[in-house]
Parts: sequence; structure tokens; C-alpha cells
Amino acid sequence: MTGGTWLDLLLRDAVAEDLLRHGADLARSSGAGTADRETASALRLRTLLHQRAGRAADLGALNDIAIRLAALTTPQALLPEIVDQARRLLGVDLAYLGLVEEGLLRLTAAAGALTPELTDLTVPLSRGLAGEVLAHTAPRWSADYRTDPRFRHDGPADAAASAEHMRGLLGVPLRLDGRVLGVLFAGDRRRRDFAEHEVTLLSALAAHAAPAVGTAREAAALTADNARLTRRCAELEGVLRWDQRLTQVVLRGGGVEELLHEIRALARGEVGFVTSRPLPPRGPGGTVVPVVAGERTFGALVLTGSAAPDDPLLLERAAPALALALLAEGAVAEATRRTRDVLLLALLTTPSERPQDMRLAGLDPSTPYAVLVADPASDRPRIERLPWPAGTVMAEHGTRLVVVAPTTAPEQLQREWPQGRDAPTAGIAGPARGGRELARCFVEARGTLDALQTLDRHGQTATAAQLGLYRILLDHTGRQDLEARFRQLLGPVLAEEARRKVPLLDTLHAYLTHGGRARATADALAVHVNTLYQRLSTLDSVLGAGWRSPDRALELHVLLRLRSATPWPAGGDTP
Repeated sequence: MTGGTWLDLLLRDAVAEDLLRHGADLARSSGAGTADRETASALRLRTLLHQRAGRAADLGALNDIAIRLAALTTPQALLPEIVDQARRLLGVDLAYLGLVEEGLLRLTAAAGALTPELTDLTVPLSRGLAGEVLAHTAPRWSADYRTDPRFRHDGPADAAASAEHMRGLLGVPLRLDGRVLGVLFAGDRRRRDFAEHEVTLLSALAAHAAPAVGTAREAAALTADNARLTRRCAELEGVLRWDQRLTQVVLRGGGVEELLHEIRALARGEVGFVTSRPLPPRGPGGTVVPVVAGERTFGALVLTGSAAPDDPLLLERAAPALALALLAEGAVAEATRRTRDVLLLALLTTPSERPQDMRLAGLDPSTPYAVLVADPASDRPRIERLPWPAGTVMAEHGTRLVVVAPTTAPEQLQREWPQGRDAPTAGIAGPARGGRELARCFVEARGTLDALQTLDRHGQTATAAQLGLYRILLDHTGRQDLEARFRQLLGPVLAEEARRKVPLLDTLHAYLTHGGRARATADALAVHVNTLYQRLSTLDSVLGAGWRSPDRALELHVLLRLRSATPWPAGGDTP
């Protein structure tokens, strides 16, 4: 239908054929020249009206898109919506979006993709069409990207483009507050020259998307911060509850075992306390927290099994409380030990028959004990590790250590004693029952130790019975005096022995030990009796005829017995 004026036809949005027919009708009535000019103007006006209507529609669509994007506050929802709208708005085969992260462009969302290769792909900021967009902060496009030599191509990105059969490609920047957040791409699987209005349209979409992306990122960061804050608050509340429960254990007088029980009750995993050295290393699936007070390490809390995420934090909070409890128990034990030391030493140095005094010192009045005095007291940790009978008590007496052990066989303590020159020296006496007898044994054990040290028998032990008379003698005589007396009386014998190569000193010792009986002495020396008489004649000439008198013989015998208890030379050299 061609009735009416040009204006009527344009108002009715007549198609081009109707306008051409109307122009032909006018040409028959008014001339061809005027009709052709009017027809061309009408067609141009119709095209212009259609373009403006399309732009109005695009603007309306952009406005709707902006509203939709503003309503999405998470990147997970926003980014897919942006690429979906870009694909519909430009009518392209695919659209995708890349954001700048840590010096790379990471492709985070795609619409219309045939493969998953575009998603999470990273592209260097200086490569490809994206590099040109970022470098110039302006749109860039290519009718056939894969063959376009203007761009520095990237291997992974080109592989993804080939997988998508991509050819025409347009990229526009997402700008916000003077910085580029990323690039929005629109692509076709055929060669395509993007028109100016398409570039403008995608740029407008990017302009709406950039603030939404920035807001979503900030919202995501705020949400993450809030989540971390919530977790931290929950952890803090848990820590306060742990501290309160552990503090209550301490306030009601609980010790180390009570604290460990409470820690195990609070933890989901299995908690152990180890004191071995070195501490166990932290292994896979386990936690080791040292229990330390100052420079002293007591051990470590070890977490194993199906632990909760906050169990390691629990152990870190519990370790100081456990260290304080260990310090407190150690202080109490040390105070108790020192008190018992004082009471035990008072019992041994001030004899008492009161049973309560023994009980205060940790002893049973009805039990027999042996007393051991060792030097030095600094070896106490080593001595404490020996297999003492139950009920043994110890006390430091100056530089020495006193041990009172329940036993009827002091020799058993001697057999258990460590051997070697570096071992502590000890004198033993007993058994004894009651305060006065223990005090006597203490004096004997101390005298035995003095005798051992005088005889230079360091690192050895002896009982009071084993040293006998020598303990009494050495308790009042210094070793230097003994050596001088030995040299004075028996030095000539040693000299003659060295000259003749005959064991004169051993002969003298055996003769005195057997009471001057020649046959018994010869048998003990495994020599003929005539040989013995020859040696005795030599001794007469060296010692003088009076050496066999009871007083001289006793003195010589004692010196020889003392010599046998010492590491003095067997002959040749005097002590």
C-alpha cells in the first residue's frame, strides 16, 4: 500500500519496497527527477531512523544490563553475567573476560566456548591482542586474529584460540579510577570486521562492568576479611575458654597430671607428654610443642591421631601452663628434699632414739639401714640413677652425699656401685637400726671414705669392715706420714731387694702374717725352708736383730698391711 505522503509512510515504518513504489507513482505524475530525489531522501531518512532506533534499543539494553550487574555482588555471579551480556549484545559466537592478577592476565569467565581451555588461562600482559589493549588502554580488534602479524602471539593463548576456531576478535579495557582491571573480549568463528558502533557498544558495556567488578572484588575481599575475623573471634573465644579451664585446674591446686588430663579432654587428637632427649621432630600429621621455662626444656606435648584444626593452638596455649606446673612441682620437690636433707643430717650428726625423728627424716625405725658416704656430691644425679632399694633417702653434706638405704647386706650396695677412676668414691657402714646406730654408721662410713681418699683409692668403695684397723689408723694419720715411716723402716729392705733380686718384702710380710712359723711361711711362699732361712738372715742384717720383737714386728706388720691396701710400688722404688 503506497497511499499517503512520504511522512505518512515513514510514520508507518514502511518497508523500502513501499517507499520505492511510492516514488514510482510520483514519477508518473510529477516527473522522474523530483520523484527520485524525494525517494532517495526518504530511504536515507528511513535508514537513519532505524539506526537511531537500534542505538536507542542498545542504550536501553545497556541500561538494563547496568542494573543487572549492579545487583550482583559476588565475582562468581557477576563475571559469567558480563560475558553472557557481551555475547548477546554484539551477537558474537563467544565472549570472555580476563582480569589482571599478580602480573598476568587470568581469563576467569567465558560464554559460548566449545572447550574449557579458555577458563583459568594466564596470558602475559605484553602478549597478544590483550597486551595491545592493556598497553594503550584502548580498544583493539582484528578481523582474523590467528593470522594477524601485528600482535605478539602467545603459545597457550593461540592454542586456546585454535581450539575455539576463533578468527574475528575485539578487546576493550575495563577501566576504573585510572587503572585497568582487565580486558573484555568478543570473538567470532568467522572473519569479521567490527564496526565502530560495535566497538563503542562493547566499550560501554565494559564501562558499566568495571565498577561492578571493582565493587564485587571489594565485597569479596570484605567477605573474606569478615570470615577471617569471625574465625579469629571464634579462635579467641576458644582460647579464652581453654585458658579459663586450665587456670581453674591450677587454682584448685591441680598439678601436672591434672593439667595433662584437662588438655587431653579439650583436644580431639591424642596428646602425649614426652621428656626424652632429643625431642621428637614434627612429623606429617603430628604436632610437637616444646614445654619450656626460660632456658630449661622439660619436654614436649605431642599431638597425633585425628586432631581438630585448632588442636595445635590448644597445645601452644597449654604449654606455658604446663611449664609453670612443672616448675612449681620441682620447687616443692626441691624444698621437700632440702628439708629432708636437714632432718636426715640432724639425725646422723645428733644421735636420737626418738622414732618420730627417724620418720621425719623419711626412715622406718623398725628397718635396718646401711649408710653410704660418697664424694663428690656433684655426682648426685648419677648416684640417684643406681638401683637403690625402695625407701632410700639421700642428703648432701657439704661436698659429700650421704645415702641411707634399707638393707642388711652393705656389700650389695658395693656391688652395684659404678666402677672406674671417674666413679665417685664411697665408704659404707652398717647395717644398723635406730637413730644412735645410724649415727655410729655414719661416722664409720665417713671414716672409711677418708681412708680411701688417703690411700689414693679414688673411684673405689669399701665397707668399714673391709678396711678394719686401717680405717681407724688412717682416720688420724696422713698419708705423707705413713710414707715417711715406711721409707724409714722398710726402705733399706726395698733397696736390698732391688740389689739381690729377691722378694724380701713379701717374705717379711708372709713371715709376720704366719706368726713367725717357718714351715707355714715357706709353704705360703712356695719355697724350701732353707731358702726362707737365707732370706730371714738377710733381713736380720738389714733390719737388725731386734726386728722380731713384738713391738717392732707389730709396727712392721701394720705398715706392710697398709702397703697391701695401697697402690704403692711392689719393689725397687720407695713410696
